[in-house]
This record gives sequence, C-alpha cells and structure tokens, in this order.
Amino acid sequence: MGRIEWRVPLALLMIVALALTGCRGGGEKPTTAPPTRAPGEAITLEFWYSLGGNSGKAVEALVAEFNQTHSDIKVNATYQGGYADIMAKVWSAVYAKQTLPHVAHLGAAPLLGDTGAIVPITDFTDGPNGIDRSLIRDSFWDYNSAQGQLWSMPFNNSVPLLYYNRDLFVQAGLDPNSPPKTWEEVIVYGKALTKDTDGNGEIDQWGLNTHKDTHWYLSAMFLENGARIISEDETEVLYNSPEAVEMLELWGKFVTEHRIMPPVQHNEAKSDFLAGKLGMFLASSARLPGFLEEAPFQLGAAPLPSVAGKDPVEPIGGASLVIFQNDDPAILDAAWEFVKWMTSPQSSLYLSTHTGYVPIYENALDWPELATYLEENPLRRVPIEALEYSYAIPLFVSLGTSDGQLRKAIEAVELGAATAQDALNTAKATVDADIAERLQEQK
Repeated sequence: MGRIEWRVPLALLMIVALALTGCRGGGEKPTTAPPTRAPGEAITLEFWYSLGGNSGKAVEALVAEFNQTHSDIKVNATYQGGYADIMAKVWSAVYAKQTLPHVAHLGAAPLLGDTGAIVPITDFTDGPNGIDRSLIRDSFWDYNSAQGQLWSMPFNNSVPLLYYNRDLFVQAGLDPNSPPKTWEEVIVYGKALTKDTDGNGEIDQWGLNTHKDTHWYLSAMFLENGARIISEDETEVLYNSPEAVEMLELWGKFVTEHRIMPPVQHNEAKSDFLAGKLGMFLASSARLPGFLEEAPFQLGAAPLPSVAGKDPVEPIGGASLVIFQNDDPAILDAAWEFVKWMTSPQSSLYLSTHTGYVPIYENALDWPELATYLEENPLRRVPIEALEYSYAIPLFVSLGTSDGQLRKAIEAVELGAATAQDALNTAKATVDADIAERLQEQK
C-alpha cells in the first residue's frame, strides 16, 4: 500500500516520477550513502520504503528480524511516503546528484535502469551468492524488467479482484457461492443488484463499480480480449484496435445501456461498497485484509471476470526492491544480503500473511504454514490461485501518460462525450507523441 491505502495506482507514481525528468540518463553517477563504519564494524545500510499502515508495520517487522539475525549488517529503515512520494524523492536525488539510500522499495522500479543509478538485480541473483530464479513466478520477473533487462527484485505484489457483498447477493436472489465469472454474467448480476431501494425514482444501490485506478481493469479487459498494450519495439501503443474498442464499448454499456454502474463515481466506490450501497467492486487484492476488517457485511471475493470463452488476465500491481550503485563492494554485498533475505520464502510467507499481498513463489500453495493459514482465512486463497493468470503489463517510457489517457478515455465514454473508438484514438495519439518525445530525449 501507499500512505494508508492498500494500493496506490501505478499511474500516479509514473506521472509524478516522469514529470520530474525532462530527460533520462546522462550526468555524473549518483552517489549512495557513504560507509559509516570503522574496520570490523557492522555495515550500515539505508533503506527507504513506501508502505504505510499495517503493511508498513510488516515491513518494519521484517527489517527488525533481519537486524536481529545479522550482526554484521544494520539496516536503518525510513518510511518515505507512498509510491509517488518515494519515487519523486529518488528521481530528485538521481538528477540533483543528491545522496541516495543503499536499497529502496519502489513501484515501476525498472524505469530507473537507464539512469545508471541502480545495479541490475541479475548481477546478484545470478552470482555466487545468488538464488534459483526459477522458483519465483515468471510474471513477477517480467514485472521487474524493462527493455530486456531485469533490474529489480519482486517484493510486494497484488492482482485485481472482484469483491462482492454476499448479503446483497442473497437479497437479490443470487447465489453468493457462485460469483460471476464472465463480463456477461457481471451484467446479469449487476442488473439484479441495481435498485431504487427507497422508491424515489433514483438508483441508490448499484450493481458494479471499480476503484479509481480504472486503467488497471480496462487494461486487463483489453488483454483478455486479445488486444495489446504496446508494440514490440515499444514505440506505439496498440489499444485502439477493434479488440480493445470492443472492451471500452462494453465498459460504456455498463453505464449507459445496462445501467449497472454510475458514471464517473469511482472515487466514491470504496466508501459506497463498505456502506452496503454497491454489490460488486473491482479493486486490488491488497485491500482484502482491510475489507475483511471494515465491511459490516459478509464479504465475497473472486478472480477478475473474463471474456466468455477466453482466459482471464490478472495484471500485476505492487512494488519491488532495488539496489543502488556503490563503489564499495562490501556495501553492495550487504545490500544484496538484505534484499535476498527480505524476498526469501520465509519473508514472503510473512508478508503475505500479514498484508494483502501475494507470495512471489511458484510453489507457495504447497507451503504447510500457508496451507494452515488459508484454511483459517479462505478468501486469502483467491488472489493466490488467480496468479495462474498473472501478467505483467510492459513498463515503457510513457506508461504514466498512457494510464492517465486511458482513465480520460473511460471518463469520456462514461459521460457519453466520445465513442470508444474516438476516445482510444485520442489516447493513442497523445501517448505515441509522448513516447516519441521521450525516446528522442534519450538519444
């Protein structure tokens, strides 16, 4: 989570981070915090992290345990605000040649790669003190790659879920044990759940809504329908294709034709859901513990619905750990020892059972400790099983701009201000121009 929310949208991070950089790369190599030890003393590492609330407490507990079990390394962990806040501070330090930490916890971390500020994580994972990368899901490695290079280490990750109010399902005559699996079924369920409960002629209980990071869910729908986000050479976005347009048209129909979703009320959707005014809610799996604690009704959770006859797609969210360049090999070795420990199976188990994030390991469901935990907390199994369909949306130079343009396209369609085709054509034109400008700046 970022600040006190369970998931800060990647687009917010990207917009702030990329806005701080008129260009990429160049200049002198950034510096990290200098050694503060005498010969024989423990190495001190500065670690910036970006999870608050209960998730932040879990990070702090992991750091404390590392310090207790590693007498030769001391980690000073400092909360730097949410994803956008910490990335803004990192970009500022990189380009103003200010002191950086030794390790940081960042969203969209691989986009730092071409600045020269971070060490490719493969320098450590594939070295003599490395790890077996095959134990971690390929989609998580994809999420930590940019332009063919693996830069960062998977840490806290989430996927979208369909949350639903089981009590409202029962009242509407729906089976709470059989949530919708396809978007067509979402429409059927949504119509049953949308009601004028006080008889004043206005809808006050809606069937469906999404969290405000609407681009995340629309991107999943694009991918489910066979559309692509970006070209192979990452010079143009491709989501004005017929397959993508069909999905944005369907989204618009949720509002205008089927009337199961209110227009442009995504900022209010979370509070509406917790107030019992919304039957189904698309949001990050990282919000699951909070919903279980706050919801005054029986909560249900299901994987993201799919296009009928096609596999679902669960796009990954969350953040990663990076190691900054340093001229002292001992500092780099210590930083990797810390990162390796924080992302070990033991730590991944702790993080996934104390937050809403999922374990990064392929065989996590075979861990006896996790199996016991899931027996007591069955809804927590849903996002882990959904990882079978996890997918990393490519990180490209204008991803923040792209996400913002997709949100604008959604708003235009929900308000009836543009057709899906026109809205996506506009988004593509804006993003392609931004890509061209940024690529030119890199030359």
